Amino acid sequence: MNAALPALSVLVAVLATAVPFELPTVATFILPMVVVTMVFCWRAFPGTVFPLSLGFLLGLLTDILSGGPLGFWALMAVIAANAGSAAPPLDNSLDRNRLWLIWAGVAFSIGALSWLLCSLYLFRVADIRPIALGASVSILLFPLLSRLLVRIKGGSFRPKFYRGWT
Repeated sequence: MNAALPALSVLVAVLATAVPFELPTVATFILPMVVVTMVFCWRAFPGTVFPLSLGFLLGLLTDILSGGPLGFWALMAVIAANAGSAAPPLDNSLDRNRLWLIWAGVAFSIGALSWLLCSLYLFRVADIRPIALGASVSILLFPLLSRLLVRIKGGSFRPKFYRGWT
């Protein structure tokens, strides 16, 4: 596996957070939570090179592109990266289900911390719906994202060139 593939795959998701159209307020946490989910997955995969500092930098870039407070998604990415490195290694489908359960706990914790930080930032009780929707969608998308990242790690998305009629 190329060492740059994890960073490039998360970078594509980070760039998607800078959508040119205005998302409804209730959907503003979905795309950045996908980025945080990918950081968690790459740190949980055994044999993958994905440093904690890279997760922080990609979270910071998410902050810049999504227009959020600087450091917010960087903190969430660091929390997810630490949780991913502490999670049991992903070896088979049973481990993937266990990892999904661990991600559900991490996503719930990140959602609660996000709500608390948003409330402190706004000096009032923040609306929980966008945060809850983002965390819920990330939990529901986890099996799809983990399978996609396993395929990227395995190299099954590499272009296969035509070798002739042999």
